[in-house]
Amino acid sequence: MKLSISAKIFMGFTLLLGIFAVLAYFSIREIRSVAADHLSIKEGQLAIARLAAQIETHQENRFRDIRRVLAGPYPRRQEILRAGLTYYPAVIRARIEEVRTLCTRHTTAEAEAPPNARVRFCEQVVRRVDGIETLHGQLDDISAQVLARLAEGASTEALEKQVDRVEDALRAATFQLNKQINDETDRAVQTAQREERAAIWRVVVMTAVALVVGLLLTIISARTLAPIGRLVRYARAISRGDYHQPVPTASDRDLASLAEVLQQMGRARKEREDELDRQANELEQAYRRVADLKRYHESVVRSLRTAVVATDRDLRVTSVNRAAETNFGLSPPNTRGATIEALSIGPPLVERLGPLSALVERNRDVVLSAVPIGDLLVDVRIARLESDSGDVLGLVIALEDVTEPIRTKEALIRSERLAAIGRMSAHVTHEIRNPLSSIGLNAELLLDLLAQPDHAKQPSGEASALCEAIGREVDRLAAITEEYLRFARFPQPQLREEDLGALLTSVAAFVRRDCEAAQVQLITDIPEHVPPVRIDADQIRQALLNLVRNAKESMANGGQLILRLERSADQTALVVADSGAGIPKDKLDRIFDPFYSTKLTGTGLGLALCHQIVAEHGAQLRVTSEVGQGSEFRIVFPNTNQPEAPPAPPQGPAPPAITPTS
Repeated sequence: MKLSISAKIFMGFTLLLGIFAVLAYFSIREIRSVAADHLSIKEGQLAIARLAAQIETHQENRFRDIRRVLAGPYPRRQEILRAGLTYYPAVIRARIEEVRTLCTRHTTAEAEAPPNARVRFCEQVVRRVDGIETLHGQLDDISAQVLARLAEGASTEALEKQVDRVEDALRAATFQLNKQINDETDRAVQTAQREERAAIWRVVVMTAVALVVGLLLTIISARTLAPIGRLVRYARAISRGDYHQPVPTASDRDLASLAEVLQQMGRARKEREDELDRQANELEQAYRRVADLKRYHESVVRSLRTAVVATDRDLRVTSVNRAAETNFGLSPPNTRGATIEALSIGPPLVERLGPLSALVERNRDVVLSAVPIGDLLVDVRIARLESDSGDVLGLVIALEDVTEPIRTKEALIRSERLAAIGRMSAHVTHEIRNPLSSIGLNAELLLDLLAQPDHAKQPSGEASALCEAIGREVDRLAAITEEYLRFARFPQPQLREEDLGALLTSVAAFVRRDCEAAQVQLITDIPEHVPPVRIDADQIRQALLNLVRNAKESMANGGQLILRLERSADQTALVVADSGAGIPKDKLDRIFDPFYSTKLTGTGLGLALCHQIVAEHGAQLRVTSEVGQGSEFRIVFPNTNQPEAPPAPPQGPAPPAITPTS
């Protein structure tokens, strides 16, 4: 079976790696052997030589002290001899014991091997230091006798001969020990040098063998891989788009397969390039269409009267249109890259919404009405700009100048209020004329009665009846006047964060007894944890009580009254629903007009007052009704546009009036 190129190269390099691994192994072993020999010399012969030198040095010092003591009168010679007896024996025996320990360690380490020169050397050293230790014991006895003679004042000549004899013996023993150590050290060094040279030659020979094998493998690999160069040139020609080059031939099966694959790749690449050229033409046409569409959209945005500002996720401005530049001074060179909060439109938005960075994570649009920005009133809509995959790219802020419409609306409201004042004047005149006529008639009758000569004899009942009639008409005038004044001079709301659920619960508790007396079933539906809303609680409570009173009066034979609180993403609503008579459709459009009433009693100001309260809060009062089924009134507060402060009423002698809404 023929081997593939990869298998041949793998086997060749595996062989080469094996040879170098064996070479590395033997090299490391030889190096470790040489290092072990050097370490053995250092910790064996050299260490013993160092200890022997110390023994010899202490020995010479001891003989010098003894000779000085025996030489004749010498100050403090007894103390010197006594100190020598204490110091030198201990030091010399300690060094001798270290020599024994070293020799025993080497002997024990090679106990399992056959006896060799190192073991014999250690045994001989131990015997020699034993002899030196024995001689030092004799010298200790002689030194003790010398000390005793000196203490007695006797002669020490006989002891001097013994000292000479022991000194000669110790010098000879020490000389033999040093000679033996030096001879053994020289022998160990020569042996280590021979082994080192042999190791070097073995490593050199093995390295040469490895290099020769590696060279042979390289030559074989180069000859095997030679056709690859032609295949590389063919592949480069294909990469350049030259598909007419002949396919190179190769005798190796793998290279022949590679040449066939390259040929197939060339054909597939040519077909793919033709397809890519076609798709590139289509993409270029599509790009032109998208670019035209983009320019069209940009032109539309630039021409919009609504100012448009786009930002990235970090709220840095990326683009503005012409209206933003004209109305708010946001020129592209000065605003691009700046944060939205640093621009003229930023502080009013932050004041209404808080940090604008939170809007990036909010998954709904934000709508603000009549935001004061400089001298303008602006309706603002803020939406997230998202990619096709849903990733948030930034914000789009649309700002529409509504200053002129609001001023026009205020002028219309003022004109309507003037018209309402005219209607109020006529209605007040009509309402007051009847009580005044009755008062005048009763006053004339009373004067006629008092003008009679015998009026004192007349019964007092007739005069009292006339006075009571005059009093009733005066009270009626006072009530009419009070209700008109309350409607005309209704105070501006003082807005605070209030809990609508608690407010609706307190209204329900207040009217529950009246409902029971009127055989009206009161039902409440108030969810928990509804976020607070900025309102004037007293005014909203008054509006609710008016709606509840109207609902109760519409159910003369009893029925069902529902008080409900609803919350959605965009708004919060207070609902008052009844099962009364309902309101005809032809009258629904007028129920919020001042002085209009569907009842025979009342002034027609109750619903107009409710509408005025709700409008001052920036909310809406909505009604749905069906004759015979009942009515439902809803006070709707937008969640995204709670007013900061109510608009100031127009100045002038005329009281504010309500703009009717259907």
